[in-house]
Amino acid sequence: MKRYSKILALFLALMLLMSGCGSNPDSYAEKVAATYGDQTVYLDEANFWLRYEQMGYSYIAYIYQYYYRVSNIWSLESGRRTQTYEESAKEDTMAAFLQMFILLDHADEYKITLTDDDYAKIDAIIAELRTDYADSLFAESAIGSYPDAKLRESIAQRTKAVKVWNAVREQATVNVSDEDAKSFSVHYFQITSSAKITPEGGSELTGEAIAEYLTNELVNGTSFETLKSTFSTLTAGDVSYRWNDEDTMNRPQNRLGRVLTDGRVTWQKDGDSWYVVQCISADDKDAAAEARATLESRQKEAHFNEVYAEWAKSAKKFSVKKAFNDLPIIISE
Repeated sequence: MKRYSKILALFLALMLLMSGCGSNPDSYAEKVAATYGDQTVYLDEANFWLRYEQMGYSYIAYIYQYYYRVSNIWSLESGRRTQTYEESAKEDTMAAFLQMFILLDHADEYKITLTDDDYAKIDAIIAELRTDYADSLFAESAIGSYPDAKLRESIAQRTKAVKVWNAVREQATVNVSDEDAKSFSVHYFQITSSAKITPEGGSELTGEAIAEYLTNELVNGTSFETLKSTFSTLTAGDVSYRWNDEDTMNRPQNRLGRVLTDGRVTWQKDGDSWYVVQCISADDKDAAAEARATLESRQKEAHFNEVYAEWAKSAKKFSVKKAFNDLPIIISE
């Protein structure tokens, strides 16, 4: 369901989508990209969401371009079986359509409709997209003259699917005990073997000497935020853990923090790094509230997955057409 929430959240980072490959997107409105039962996805709509999907790969594209001087990642293996990045992007685009259709099949069961407020939010999204990405996502070379009216209806379908997803989740029985949600929180510094600091009026410190210095400063009352600001080259942060979360107990910040009481400090070497940990709170109520919300969300998602698995078994036939598989990927210049 993350793909649906993207539509509403506008998590967009862009560094591609400029030069085409000789395609004519204005002709896509009459070409069939996929079918679900008697419903049809035309190539213009599928093309838009493929371009949108590509935007999610922008960080990967940046890494390849910056570190390996590779400007076109789409023919490279994506690490997902033997797929290329192009094949992965296309598969994800069609998977989103299939999930949307399956959810919409059950919209009436949950009395799901879209309100005027929903459409107002959709219009705001389109306006923001067109403002921020007019020369990329909305370039005519990429999507042709795909009109706002069609995009509005396409986003409306996905918004409605999100509401079905949420309605199913809200039917879940959630049960999170106070003990399971109970959490503690810590400040920490991670000091690598290459780290160096020079305290005011002192000499340069490395490794274990940094850990000892920071520990002494914290014990003597210097605030974590002051040290973090002063020695900004060090890795530092705040983190919370549930007391009963076994999956995170191997992390140094967790192992060290759980033996401390409020305000206490310790340090220890772990692998190639030294960790300085100060307990913020051994019983952090705010962290516990966040942990409870996370655990309840997991229970809701587990319920949704069970329901959706049954729906998928009886779903209509979904067929992706050659026109979509042959759709030219758009590459960066």
